[in-house]
Amino acid sequence: MSEKYLNKKVKDIMKTDVYALSEQATIKDAIDGFVKNTTSGLIIHDEHKKVVGFVSDGDIMKHIAKRDPRYVYILGSVYCFFENESFEKTLKELDSMSVMEIATRKVISLEADIFLDEAAKIMYAKKIKKAPVVENGELVGVISRADILRYILSTYTN
Repeated sequence: MSEKYLNKKVKDIMKTDVYALSEQATIKDAIDGFVKNTTSGLIIHDEHKKVVGFVSDGDIMKHIAKRDPRYVYILGSVYCFFENESFEKTLKELDSMSVMEIATRKVISLEADIFLDEAAKIMYAKKIKKAPVVENGELVGVISRADILRYILSTYTN
């Protein structure tokens, strides 16, 4: 393969304008971030820019859709009932609920200095669409599978 592919590192093509949330953000802040930035996932960081979580639109949908079963034993039979909160009440809870309550906490980050082929292998193996990029543990960018493919296709056709 051409040298132009082998020598590229994540830091060479990552996006540095990272849409991220602080760990104090609410779920409503996450939803606002999805809409404002037309994205389906946001990195969550602490006050030192260390990655502490990731929240996706799927995490929020799972919370909105959850219904807790209640079991009742009546005359020798077990009955299952589902809590039937109103959709509006569930949405209202999101206004003040911490994003960290539903976020994925075990986030796989990529070091800025790794080569693109290694990044692609990690993202494929772990089924990651978007990954935070870190340097010395600090968030410095974000890269997606689409970013890697766009880079390869643009250099391949030139």
